[in-house]
Amino acid sequence: MSQPAYSRSKGQVLRRYEPGSVATIPAGTIQVYRHFARKVDELSRKLQDAVRQELYRWEHKDAQMTAFENYTAECVFVITQSVNGKRLEVRECANCGAIRYIKQWRGDPDAPCHRCNHPTLNEIPFVFAHTDGTMIQLTPRICPHHGTDYLVLERGYLKRWRCKVDGCSHAETIVLPLPKNSIMKRSEVVNSIEGKTGKPPSQMMSLTNVSDNKLQVVHSLSRINPTPNVEKFLGYSESLQILLAIHLDYFKHQCKNISELTEIIRVLGQGSQEDQKELEQLLKTLQLSGLDEVQIKKILANRKQVKESEAGGPIVADLRKALTQLSPNTLQLLGDAKTEKETRDRRENITAAQENARTLREQLGDYAVLLDLQAENLDEAVTHLAGINSPFYANLSAAGSLMRKSLGINQVMVIKDLPVLHLAYGYTRLSHQPEASVLWAFDRKNFDLAGEEPKGNWIPMPVYKLKTEALLFQFDAKRIVRWLHANNLAPAPTSISEPTLWLLEHHSRITSRSGPAFNDTLPPDFLIPWLVSSALHSANHLLIKAIADQSSFGETALSEHLLFSLNQTIIFVNRLQEFSLGGLKTFFEQRLDQAFQSLLQERGDCMFDPYCEESLGGACNGCLHLPEVVCRLFNNALSRILLYGGEISTNMEGVERTLWNSLSSLVESDQFIGLWDSSVD
Repeated sequence: MSQPAYSRSKGQVLRRYEPGSVATIPAGTIQVYRHFARKVDELSRKLQDAVRQELYRWEHKDAQMTAFENYTAECVFVITQSVNGKRLEVRECANCGAIRYIKQWRGDPDAPCHRCNHPTLNEIPFVFAHTDGTMIQLTPRICPHHGTDYLVLERGYLKRWRCKVDGCSHAETIVLPLPKNSIMKRSEVVNSIEGKTGKPPSQMMSLTNVSDNKLQVVHSLSRINPTPNVEKFLGYSESLQILLAIHLDYFKHQCKNISELTEIIRVLGQGSQEDQKELEQLLKTLQLSGLDEVQIKKILANRKQVKESEAGGPIVADLRKALTQLSPNTLQLLGDAKTEKETRDRRENITAAQENARTLREQLGDYAVLLDLQAENLDEAVTHLAGINSPFYANLSAAGSLMRKSLGINQVMVIKDLPVLHLAYGYTRLSHQPEASVLWAFDRKNFDLAGEEPKGNWIPMPVYKLKTEALLFQFDAKRIVRWLHANNLAPAPTSISEPTLWLLEHHSRITSRSGPAFNDTLPPDFLIPWLVSSALHSANHLLIKAIADQSSFGETALSEHLLFSLNQTIIFVNRLQEFSLGGLKTFFEQRLDQAFQSLLQERGDCMFDPYCEESLGGACNGCLHLPEVVCRLFNNALSRILLYGGEISTNMEGVERTLWNSLSSLVESDQFIGLWDSSVD
């Protein structure tokens, strides 16, 4: 009997049906084994570099991932169009529990039960899995006297196969040792994992339910996909400096889109290669015409003045003035991309300053995309609603007042067409922790590219591009500085003339493994960026929960993109489920005020308090945690205490608090003041 093909939606590309995963569909529980896909050629090679940078976090990788890291394998970006899967091989009768092992069954695999003639046989929803990346289907331990005819699966604490024939003693616990060739058998790997996690890897496979969302953890990148206009803009050497000037509010961005800003760069800076060639040809022509140097300089100056006038005149002058405000120390925050790449290519570790510079450049690139999109900020929306006498004018106006006074948010922007790129680069099993699991590449043998398979060694990496609705939240740098000062972590706000620049000078790259939960010897200069980023991340999680409560979107329909260096967070519709276009804008106009009210009135407590606040750092499934499809940091760098305040002493009433063991000594108080505390208003 031929196996049915199962088509999947585009949004499921990263989370449900990767090759090797197990999924339940109307036809039964299947193991996905084949992808029908097509190549995507228009993506930048910078994306391959971004994946390689991610791989540095992983100490244990399979051979293909290691080959890719060492430039002996290339990644091939693909879009999956459909998948094939096979039903699991061990099934049991829904009535009497009789076992049917398809590999040894000679009749129709879908025939009624051989014992009771019941029509339904379901796949047994268990497989063996291990953090070394392997997964193995069950094999029944056949009774030596009665075969599988009377075999059943007993679901106790220890699951076992048992023969039901009266007087038969056959019963065998379902266990499976780790394969001899597993990477987890190597002594250096065992010692490394034990040293970093406190316990050695198990030498036995885990019997795992197929519904366990960690049976296969897909690791992915989510990027704001540059538009053609932005790619052209970022091709100019001055582009990042201009974006930095805009972020620091040195230059008021008055252009309708990024294309107008690109034209300004052309005349303000060195221009493109074509512009430079044109200038060189003009210079030669003028020299050959017999003009002296003074005349040539005058002609070139007039030419430049005309071009500046055509590009916007006063705007060009304002931008030139803004760029002069960027001090050498500020420009150093952007780093040197070429030097960093050369360091990585030599297999050397880059410095923390270089890592932070790369982070800032990435986030400024994302910011450039936001400047090129169809967007409306809260103030513009209030004006529009007032102009049409909308009954929701008062709601949105109230939301604006509340967010600026009490939530430390100085702007919200609704975006109609945010271009998002998801890229799945590999997977682990039973754990997402780089120090405890092996990162595997997807097997190219499982991908059918319709004859477009590359020659040589390659790794398929599924991508999904979409344009979707989003909300951008810009947090107030002044309030953040006041909050840090209230906790004795920053100078007096009056002594900081540029809070945005001050925070940027203290920014740092935040990953899913950042923070005190993973490192007891954090450098002092990581304190401020961790606290600020964790506070903004926690606020974003509560915003997602509030949006889910006040709109038609479920939590899993939303995802986050975090621009911590710019004090921004983005919530976008990820299309992993059906949604209505315009639904986020409707929420923005009609119910944003109620969502903000809920942050201040309803979400400061957790159903698991005091245990959550005292022992879990103020973050758990009852308050801040979101499904992993939503959170880019695997629910790390979160705490309600950072928003609402609370006790932080290391030993209060015999309870050891785990937000940060040394935090109370650093702030010189047993109480931590939250970002949303009224004293910071």
